[in-house]
Parts: sequence; C-alpha cells; structure tokens
Amino acid sequence: MISSIPVIILHGGAGYWEGKDLHEVEKAIREATERGFEEFSSGSSIEAVVEAISFMEDSGLFDAGKGSVKNSEGNVEMDAGLMDGKTMSAGSVVLVNSGNPIREALKVMRKGKHVIIAKGIQTTSSFHDSGGDTVGAVALDKEGRIVAGTSTGGISGKDPGRIGDSPIPGAGFYATERIGVSSTGIGEIILKTLPAKEVDILFSMGLTLDNAIRSSVDKVTSIFGKGNIGMIGLSKYGEVSAHFNTNGMPRCFKNSEKTQCLIYKGDFQ
Repeated sequence: MISSIPVIILHGGAGYWEGKDLHEVEKAIREATERGFEEFSSGSSIEAVVEAISFMEDSGLFDAGKGSVKNSEGNVEMDAGLMDGKTMSAGSVVLVNSGNPIREALKVMRKGKHVIIAKGIQTTSSFHDSGGDTVGAVALDKEGRIVAGTSTGGISGKDPGRIGDSPIPGAGFYATERIGVSSTGIGEIILKTLPAKEVDILFSMGLTLDNAIRSSVDKVTSIFGKGNIGMIGLSKYGEVSAHFNTNGMPRCFKNSEKTQCLIYKGDFQ
C-alpha cells in the first residue's frame, strides 16, 4: 500500500509464534512503532529506526538485545546493522555481548571509517532465553531519507563466533535512495541469496516494492522451501510492504494517519 510520509515499518521476526504471548508481542511492536515515529518530530529516519529497534531490544520479547538466545557455550553474541540510503553509509557490529547493538552500529556508521566491527565474546547472565526472532525497522522521513536496520541474537545453540545475515548489507538490511529493506529468518539461507539487495535491483527495474519483496521471498522459497525468511520494506513513494514464508511475522507500520499491526497473514490496509 501507499502511505503518507513520514512513515516507519518494523518487524519482530519471521518464525513460529505459537505459544508466545501475542498480546504482549503486539503491544511491544506497537509501542516501538510509536516511539520510532515520535523521532520524526526532531530527528530523521536514522533516529526513528534506531529508537524503534532499541525499544524492541530492551523489551526482552524478541531474539535481540535482552531477549537474545545463547550460543552452545552459554554466551550471548548479538549482531546489528544500519544503513542510510541517502549517503549509502552503513555500520554493523558483531559478537556484541551487552547493551543495544543497534546503537553501537550507529556509532560505526557515523564514524565512517569501517562498515563492520567485531566487539568480542563474553559470558553474560543478564539476558533471557525466550526470544522470538530478529527485529528490524525501515523509515522514510519528509526529506526523503530512507534508513534500514536489523538486530539479532542469532540462533540458539549456535557455534561461538557464528555471524548470520543481520549485520550484512544486502542480506539482513539494505537502503538506497529508492528503497529500504530489513530481512529476518535463517541467516545462512539469507546470506546465500542476498534478498535485500535483490529487492533494490528489482525495484530499479520497474517492479513495485510489493512485487519486488514478494518475488525475493518466493525465490528463496523455491530454492530452500518454506519457513526461512520474512522481509519488510518501504519505497521512496511511501509504499510499505511485508512478505514471509513462515507462519507468522509480527509487523507494524505508522504514518501520520494511522498505526496498523499484524502477526499472521494479511496485508496492510
């Protein structure tokens, strides 16, 4: 659908959400959307995306930030990435063990010297083991700046040092002057297919954002089957879209007129 500008869209991870407290999940993504949108009054899409993702990291309801799962040695290793489509600046952090990874990614992006920084490995007991999945957000402000970001705790029981798609531009997130995308799902599959970059390519070839995201998800499904990917995105025209091949993906968008949140199948209206 086409939205008024400014607009923000976010997700709480594609996966299997049975047995979760869906009321709390929807409440959290709605609040994250509201907090992100509030940043438009004094900041840009950068602040909107970082605030929305930080709130989800702090909620403990998702596999990001405080909700991050642990690796095979009982340690938390979090990854996050952020990209500014206006300048093509990007910043990512990997193997973070505390705090808000998305804010650390912002520091890397603003410094500008590097794109990905590894923060190290450390045992921690201040995290939960009940996260759902990756979180992400994309925003478009009145100046036309599109920003996309993604944050994750990875896969439960993963090998130490494992890095998935979330901190990798073109895989877990991507932003240009045309579109912004955040991906979620099985990182190894997303890394092999680079769907976030593909959305931008398809959009530049004339597909609508909705068709570009749908096509990218369908391509992954045709190769690897279902249950492994979800994507959200928005275009420079204010078009918002979300597609996934799992049974659910909590997602929410907000503009100046309304807020809409969904968990299972359905399109934004």
